[in-house]
Amino acid sequence: MKLWKKILLITVAAVAVLALAAGGIVFGKLSQMKQTAPVETVAPEDETFETNTPQPSADVTQLDPEDVVWPSYSVPELDKEVVNILLIGQDRREGEERQRSDTMIIVSYSKQYGTVKLISLMRDLYVQIPGYSDNRINAAYVFGGMELLDETIKVNFGIPIDGNFEVDFDGFAAVIDILGGVDITLTKEEARYIKDRWGYTLSEGLNHMNGSETLAYARIRYVGNDDYERTERQRAVLTQVMEDAMHLDTAKKLRLLDEILPYLATDMSKTDTVNTLLAIMQNGVNGMDNYRIPADGAYTAAKIRGMYVLVPDLDQTRALLDTYINES
Repeated sequence: MKLWKKILLITVAAVAVLALAAGGIVFGKLSQMKQTAPVETVAPEDETFETNTPQPSADVTQLDPEDVVWPSYSVPELDKEVVNILLIGQDRREGEERQRSDTMIIVSYSKQYGTVKLISLMRDLYVQIPGYSDNRINAAYVFGGMELLDETIKVNFGIPIDGNFEVDFDGFAAVIDILGGVDITLTKEEARYIKDRWGYTLSEGLNHMNGSETLAYARIRYVGNDDYERTERQRAVLTQVMEDAMHLDTAKKLRLLDEILPYLATDMSKTDTVNTLLAIMQNGVNGMDNYRIPADGAYTAAKIRGMYVLVPDLDQTRALLDTYINES
């Protein structure tokens, strides 16, 4: 055998062994993560409509449910070159049952380009929920858990979700503390609101914030442009967390997994989780962008069934999502 062929075979074998070893280590650590149990669904006749949220600052249109007519689409094909993971944050305290998913961020990873796209789905989106009446998107999670929320996203926006990760408020704060805190730039209004609401003394400009302080920042809704800016804050935190984690060496990343995984719950199998992590390790991360759905100009602010909601233009929204996810 020619020398160059021997060198190539040895190199390929070495990479394969390292990949298998890394996969085995990660596979073992994933046992610390909670697997979601089958959920008890809410019967359609028991569905509820959240009407106790304040009126948004934008002008709203009064609509009856039958005024909203949805276009029909074919079922989207699975793109094997793109992995879509949904991050779910819920306002659940100890002892409470499953609550509405107030934070929903799609993490879309392109194997081809090595890019990460963070796409917030605003909680007030008015959508079709399979098997139920049209409602806010965050109701899908409390009615039928991750499975119904995933189906709702696919039916409305044409995005198949490959897996879900869930964290509650306590888990979110703990993860930030495990990372050693994050650097966040605050406006004067944000710093004042955090102090008045939660008692944390922070300043305008750059702050190194612990878990509780970062959670307070991510929950701000009544400074600036309502929930629009809240989703921006959440993506800013997530972007900073991901960038900080990517700069750690392999040993520190594995130690970080040990500490963080117990705070997460997922419906992904260990095999799928390992394959996703290995794909990211192999292809790397070459860039990160973030977006919000609905985008400006692609929705109607309305009041339906007593709820203040955002009715998306699905044709426009689907076209934007296709661009977000598939551009390099």
